[in-house]
Amino acid sequence: MRAQVDQVVDEINSWANTASRGLIKNLFPHGSVSSETILILANGLYFKGIWDSSYKFDAWMTTNRKFYLLNGRVVLVPFMTSKKKENYYYRSFDGFKVLKIPYQSRQANNFSMYFFLPNERDGLQNLLGKFNSNSGFLNEEYLKLAKVTLEEFWIPKFKFSFDFDVLKVVEDMGESLSFIGNLRDLSEMMHNSGNAQFSILKMFQKAYIEVDEKGTKAAAITGTTLMLSSCVRINWPKISFVADHPFAFMIREEGSGLVLFTGTVMNPLHKG
Repeated sequence: MRAQVDQVVDEINSWANTASRGLIKNLFPHGSVSSETILILANGLYFKGIWDSSYKFDAWMTTNRKFYLLNGRVVLVPFMTSKKKENYYYRSFDGFKVLKIPYQSRQANNFSMYFFLPNERDGLQNLLGKFNSNSGFLNEEYLKLAKVTLEEFWIPKFKFSFDFDVLKVVEDMGESLSFIGNLRDLSEMMHNSGNAQFSILKMFQKAYIEVDEKGTKAAAITGTTLMLSSCVRINWPKISFVADHPFAFMIREEGSGLVLFTGTVMNPLHKG
């Protein structure tokens, strides 16, 4: 039985690797799936965006600069910039700044990356607290940006992967996955003639993102195991956007408002 379970795990991990173009590997470690599992659900998201030609970074200008960590340490990180400093989407709010950089688009969908930079080097926690109490990144007020000229403009290159146990995070938050119903809701995927209830055993998510001079590559895969159970243009002078301390980011489709990825950069050198 264990060998059969491991075979299924290998097949799912192979699918995740293919769906993420090789960015996500080993979604389910061997031994993480119980032999009592009757169903495994997995979904994936892959994104590759090239910066809009009007906002591309000049690779020859990339240079090492200081990045200030929350623990007071300083690390040298490759920072990107551009000769072009005009017409960047930007706005300053109480305690933080927002910058938007669009990706190239040949279709109706228009994707952009947003950077949320606290004014203070140790201000990320306060910024996230503000988001949590005020509709998060999607507060429309935070997305109403104006085109400005940036006096100084530096964004660090970063690449990291991250994985976590979704159920543990949800439990730590004091929440429950109340949206889970019974197996009849999955009738299009499997046959269930009774009124069998099921419970979630595991829910893993792995994510990867890489941001460089060319653009962004990102992927996220979520896997869940189930088992049966008994129950206007503005010109401000000398505006700068230098992301040299921890910040948050978001990738969003502008037409629908769909958010594909959100995250924070604590240390651009950290690979996950």
